Amino acid sequence: MTLAVLVATVGLAAPQLASSAPREDPRAERERVRAERAELATKIDTTKASLSEIDDAIQALQENLAGEERALEKAEAAVAQAKKDIADAEKAIAARNGEIKVLKAEMRTRAVRAYVSPPGDDVLTVLGTKDFTSAAERRFYVDLRAQDDVDLADNLDGAVTDLAYQKRKAAAAKKRADAQRAEQQKRTESVRQAEAQQQSLSDKLQATVDSQISRSVELGKTDRALSAKIAKQQAELVARLAAQKAAQQERDRRAALAAAAAANQPPPTTVAPVTPPPSNQSPGGGESNPLPPVSGGGGGGTGTGGISLCTVGGITVNCAIRTQLTNLLNGARASGLALTGGGYRDPAAQIELRKAHCGTSYYAIYEMPASSCHPPTARPGSSQHELGLAIDFSNCSSRSSACYRWLAANAAGYGFYNLPSEPWHWSTTGN
Repeated sequence: MTLAVLVATVGLAAPQLASSAPREDPRAERERVRAERAELATKIDTTKASLSEIDDAIQALQENLAGEERALEKAEAAVAQAKKDIADAEKAIAARNGEIKVLKAEMRTRAVRAYVSPPGDDVLTVLGTKDFTSAAERRFYVDLRAQDDVDLADNLDGAVTDLAYQKRKAAAAKKRADAQRAEQQKRTESVRQAEAQQQSLSDKLQATVDSQISRSVELGKTDRALSAKIAKQQAELVARLAAQKAAQQERDRRAALAAAAAANQPPPTTVAPVTPPPSNQSPGGGESNPLPPVSGGGGGGTGTGGISLCTVGGITVNCAIRTQLTNLLNGARASGLALTGGGYRDPAAQIELRKAHCGTSYYAIYEMPASSCHPPTARPGSSQHELGLAIDFSNCSSRSSACYRWLAANAAGYGFYNLPSEPWHWSTTGN
C-alpha cells in the first residue's frame, strides 16, 4: 500500500502528541504518519496475513517505538539542561547576594568614617600645610578615597543589576523546565502506547502460533505435507517473535545502563535467561540411563518465542506433543529401551549451531542450504526444534543402532517421523 492509500483508507487517530501539532511542521507530520502506520499494524489479521505483511507490521511498530524513544530522550535531555540552567542561575544569585552583602557592609563602614572624618577636613588639612610634597601626597589620597567610593558604588550597582538578570534567567529556566517536564510526560506516555501496540501484535502472533501448532500436530496424523507446511510457517513466526523480544531486552538493557549512568551508579548486573538445553545431541553420546516411569511430564516454562514448553522424561518439547512423547517413551521403555535426547532449541541456539556448522557470514547463517552445512543444520526460523516439535535422540547415530531400529518400527504409531538425512532426528512432520 502506498502512503496515500494508507492515509486515505484508514481513518485512524494518531496519538494526541502528533495530531495536535501543526500540519506544516514536517517533523510532526512524520510522527503522525508513523503513528497511523503503527495503529494499522495492530489491526492486522495474523491468521490470514502473509509473512511479508507480518514483517511490515512488525517493522512499522518498531519504527514507531524507536521514534518515540528518540523523542523521549530529547525531552529528557531538555529537562536535564533546564535543571542545570536553574542550578547555575541559583548559584549565580547566591554569589551576587553574597557580593552585595559585602559591598553594602563596606558602604556602611565608609559612611561611618565619612561622618567621623568628613572629606572637607582632609581638604582643609591639605590647604593648611606649608610642605608642598606632603600636601601633594595628602591630596592624592583624598582623591583616591573619593574614587574608591565611586568604584564601590559602581560595583554595588553592577552586582544589583546582575542579580536581577540572574533572577530573570532562573525564572525563565524554571518556566522552560515546567514545559519540558510536560513534554517528557507526553513522550513517556507515547512510548508506553507504542510498547503496548507492539505487545498487542506479539500476543496476536503468539495466539496464532499456538493455534497453528496444535493444528499442525493434529494434521500430522492424516496430512503430513500440510502439517509440515503449517509448522514451517510457525517456525518463521517464532523466529520473528524471538527477534522482537530480543530487541526489547536490548532496549531495556540500554535504558538500565543509561539510568545507572545518570545516577552515578555502577551498571546493573543482568542474569541471562535460563533456556532448556539445546537439542543438538545428535550422533554418539555413550550409554543412556534407564528412564523413570513417565507420566504426563512436567512444565518447562516458556521458550524465547513464546512456545509453551513441557519436559517429559528429561526431554523438553512443545506442550502440544507432551502426550505423544509420553506414550513414545513408555512404549520404548516397555521394550527395554531407554530413550533420551534433546528437544526444544531456541532461535539463538539455532543461530549458534549454524555458525558452528555452516560459517559465520550472513549468507552462511541465514541463507546457505541446510545440506551444505556439516553436519546439515536448518536455517534459523525453519527448524522444528524451534517449535519444540522435534527431538534428537541419543544413541541414534546410525540406522544400525537399537535406538533407530526401534523408532523406525514404532515411532510413526506415536506421531513421530524421521528426517532421512539424520537418523537421530524425529519430529511430528518428518522435517
